[in-house]
Order: sequence, then structure tokens, then C-alpha cells
Amino acid sequence: MSVSEIHNESNRLFHKVKRGDSAAFEKLYKRLYPRLDDYATKILKDKVVAQDILQEIFIKLWRKRNEIAPINIEAFLFRILKNQCLTHLKNMKVFENTKMNVKHSKEIQELYRIDFLKDEPVLLIEKELELQVEAIIETLPDKCREVFLLSRVNGMRNREIADKLGINIKNVERHISRALKSFRAHFGNKIPIIVIGIILTNIYS
Repeated sequence: MSVSEIHNESNRLFHKVKRGDSAAFEKLYKRLYPRLDDYATKILKDKVVAQDILQEIFIKLWRKRNEIAPINIEAFLFRILKNQCLTHLKNMKVFENTKMNVKHSKEIQELYRIDFLKDEPVLLIEKELELQVEAIIETLPDKCREVFLLSRVNGMRNREIADKLGINIKNVERHISRALKSFRAHFGNKIPIIVIGIILTNIYS
């Protein structure tokens, strides 16, 4: 697949995302995350911070999808990510010591404010959403919560979880299914499961 075809596929997925297609959002996330993560890590020299910033951007992308005009989604996300990385470096008071070319940083920041956030404050993870996710997690039975967090936060496979906890793999599947049902009962199709996983990682990391 050529570079052009790759970009076109990402744009097609984003058009579906704008219509509320959570499956398309997950595909877009998995498609773009590795390159965006590598890009941010090279800028910041800190993989943990890079992942935090990137996760916040994807959450905001889903929440604001209806307000974003049809665009080249890859270029859009790279631009926003660069701006957020620059902002972080400024806040850490190391911005002037970096070797990056920031000639257009003010223009990028303004585009980010207008195109992505409109005139809202730069708060990418809304506290209300985080609190809702945390509240649902707390309602789960202890074993169900433990299994679900190992799966979604630690990224463990079902077999690995079963071995770690000394339980049958079918029980692992049932616990995960129960947790997912709780989230779907609360959020419906408004929040993709992958976004919930991002929020959980942010809460429990």
C-alpha cells in the first residue's frame, strides 16, 4: 500500500468516526498510535509523558469529532501533537534549550486552539468523564475489577491473566464481559471501549 493509500484509508476511517462509528475509531487509533507515539517520544525524550499527551488527544478527538471539519486526519493529529509537546516543554522550562525548530510554534498553537478546541480551555481529559469511569470500576466485584484492569490497563492477554490469578480462562472472559456490559449500560455507544481503556490507564498509571 502506497503512502497516499495509507493516508486515504485514515481519512475514510475518520469520516466514519465523525458519524459516531466507534469501531472505526478503534481502527484509526491502532493505525496511527505507533507513529504518533514515536514522534512524540523523539520530541520529548520521555515515553511516559508522550503517551499521556497522545492518549488525551485521542480522547478529545472522539469527544469533539462532530466539530472537526473533514480534514487530512494524519496531518491534523501530528500538528496537534507537536503543539502539545512544545507546550509541555515550555511548561517544563526546557523549551529554549531544545534543538527543535519552533519558528512556527505560535501559528501552530493558534491553529490548534481554533481547529480543535475552538475557544475552550486546553483541558483534554474532562474530569467528569474520568470520574464516571472510575465510579463504574468501583461498582464491579473485586475479582471482576482486577481482571478487567489487568486486561485494559496492563495489556495482559486472557491466558496470562488466568495464569497469574490461578483461575480458568473462561472465568477471565466472563469477568471482562461483565465489566464491558457495565460500561456499555452506562455510556451506550457514546464512548468507545478503547477510550475507556485510555482513561483507565490514565487513572491507574
